[in-house]
Amino acid sequence: MNPPVSSNGKENDTGQTSRRESSPIYNRGSGRDIFALIIAIIGLLVTAITGFANDGRGQDNDFTFGRVVYQSRSSFFRGFGYRWAVDYPSADANVIRALRSATTLKINEPKAIELTDPDLFEIPFLYILEVGALQFSQEEAGALREYLLRGGFMMVDDFHGSRQWAAWESQIKKVFPDRRIIEVPDDHPVFHCYYDFEKYPLVPGIVTIWNMTDYERDGALYGHHCRGIFDDQGRLMVLINWNVDLGDGWEHAADPIYPRKFSVIAYRLAVNYAIYAMTH
Repeated sequence: MNPPVSSNGKENDTGQTSRRESSPIYNRGSGRDIFALIIAIIGLLVTAITGFANDGRGQDNDFTFGRVVYQSRSSFFRGFGYRWAVDYPSADANVIRALRSATTLKINEPKAIELTDPDLFEIPFLYILEVGALQFSQEEAGALREYLLRGGFMMVDDFHGSRQWAAWESQIKKVFPDRRIIEVPDDHPVFHCYYDFEKYPLVPGIVTIWNMTDYERDGALYGHHCRGIFDDQGRLMVLINWNVDLGDGWEHAADPIYPRKFSVIAYRLAVNYAIYAMTH
């Protein structure tokens, strides 16, 4: 098992700058913004014609946010429901509204889907959270491996501390036993394809706001990280947000207790992730 990587000192809460906001022509949009949207549109036309993952039917290939339904060692989360369904469906609905507002992507309604569902290959963007207790079956691991190698993208969110990292790593190794999990560098296109982030920002969960801390569990010992698994061509297939909670940023955007600045960052990261997934 690879040990968690320690944080290199205290990091800025946002670490993000937007060319849109810093540019004197912000209201008209920057050249980078226009270029990113043109590329996104081209990508959508290609997927609509060819279908996702080489031979999909293409019915959901404009953009569909797919929440992964999975089994876990503990089925219920704090007595309220299944772990896969934390923040569901409000977070999903909110992020879709933000994507529709910020981009010209043609966006379908979000879906909850099991990894063994044949329609998995119709969905270009998967979201999975609370992975510190999940259990992949061999069938699920095989289906996810095929999905990702055929062009799919999965975003991992809302798991915290070294114990949950170890549990997640043990499960993703069922999918890719020979592929390394590495840090996504700050200059990677996923952080610059629409909004510009100088470095990966912290987005804390609502629990940390209540507790007046930055991290859950022993996350403060390691800091927040964006890690990834890449294919043989260097495409980012699995984007892992560790010791952050973007889903809470989406869900609690209207909650007066939750700082608005974190919701703004969470939505902007979602826009970047979506555009990257649809154009790479």
